[in-house]
Amino acid sequence: MAPAQNSSGGFISIKEMASRSYQLKINYLETMNVRPGSFLKSPVFSVGGYEWMLFYYPKGKEPGDPAQGVSVALYVFLRTIAKNVNVIFDFTLVENNGSLSAEKTKRLSQVFSNDTFASHDVSSRWVQFFMQDDAIEKYLLDGHIVIMCTVTIMVSDSTRQAGSSSATAHSLEYREHFAKLWHDKDMLDVTFLVNEELFQAHKLVLAARSPVFKNMLFGPTQTGHSDRIHIDDIQPSIFKMLLHFIYTDSVTDDQELGDSDTTASIANTQQLLAAADMYALTRLKLMCEETLCTKLSVDTFATIVVLAEQRNCPRLREACLYFASDPENLSKIALTDEYMSLSLAYPSFLRELRDRLNSKST
Repeated sequence: MAPAQNSSGGFISIKEMASRSYQLKINYLETMNVRPGSFLKSPVFSVGGYEWMLFYYPKGKEPGDPAQGVSVALYVFLRTIAKNVNVIFDFTLVENNGSLSAEKTKRLSQVFSNDTFASHDVSSRWVQFFMQDDAIEKYLLDGHIVIMCTVTIMVSDSTRQAGSSSATAHSLEYREHFAKLWHDKDMLDVTFLVNEELFQAHKLVLAARSPVFKNMLFGPTQTGHSDRIHIDDIQPSIFKMLLHFIYTDSVTDDQELGDSDTTASIANTQQLLAAADMYALTRLKLMCEETLCTKLSVDTFATIVVLAEQRNCPRLREACLYFASDPENLSKIALTDEYMSLSLAYPSFLRELRDRLNSKST
């Protein structure tokens, strides 16, 4: 008999896990009149050095979903730019007596990456609970639905490099300092005239955040020597959002991306994406892409496809293909005036769409 050994001999290993639990409290009675397909956003929360958000759809993720009864739909959004994040989301509804439901529990296990949309199907980020109308009372506490959300991330070397909770806190403090510098108008040294509206900023901050601004202000042309730099291809409201992001790494407080399904809100997000691409602000561009992925409809499809093609947005383009691959959606899209223009301007997109439809039917 071989002697007992203390060494594991490589047969046993331990993986570090980062895990945190959150309580998502939703005012159900106040959201009953929200239009189907519309959503509300959770505050940003951090686990394992990554920032996450949940999008809540009170009437389901599609306008006709569900056919009857009540739907609680959640969409998981990774805000931090990262690759191959191994994560498990556990969602459990809390009953009105305070106990966790044994029936209404869902698990989402996925490798998240937001550097490329194409390799990760947007549909796999959804979690949805269905129940009959008369069953919702079991989960209402003072008019609220409460969902326990536990996030578990397998910590690898790359995850550790992404940061820790303390690093995230320092990052937030860092942003606050830069935001204060801008809002206090302290030591401003460059002025932009954007369609007759003036904006002031700091050359070094702009150059550090954007290679385009760096070349504009300190490159061979050095347009920064002028008293005022004229910018005519961006609306003032969009330029203000761009500056806000540069200083705070977030979109503006009064117009968060995705807060509204209005035509104006979607158009603003599209313009902001174009501006982010123009000034090489990769993270902002990804945030806009992610928001527009949730805004796809028959009415917005054509303009979003054009934007994805013109601004090289692979994840947004993939979301458009996924949306149009639904025969019901495609039958409505094909009746729009913009569909013919799309087929002429972007034939490769339509060919890829036809190939997908053919592969589904075989």
